[in-house]
Amino acid sequence: MGKVITVIKTYPEEGVDIEALSAEIKKLPECSSTKVVEIAFGAKAIMASFVCEDAQMKDFEELVRTVKGVSETQFEEAGLL
Repeated sequence: MGKVITVIKTYPEEGVDIEALSAEIKKLPECSSTKVVEIAFGAKAIMASFVCEDAQMKDFEELVRTVKGVSETQFEEAGLL
């Protein structure tokens, strides 16, 4: 068995402090890192990485959507470590 990394792009609701939202997402189980990235024209999103065993895959998009202040999530990539 190996480990899998999943990257989720998260967009905040309007008016939400993106740094605070990033910190909240970082507290989620199996979240290994978060990074605020500029998308376009000043718009920002959070790239969150989750690591788990391949036999224990979860729906990380659904997990991130439970955080207050999240507007939308988008699956970016997954791969073996």
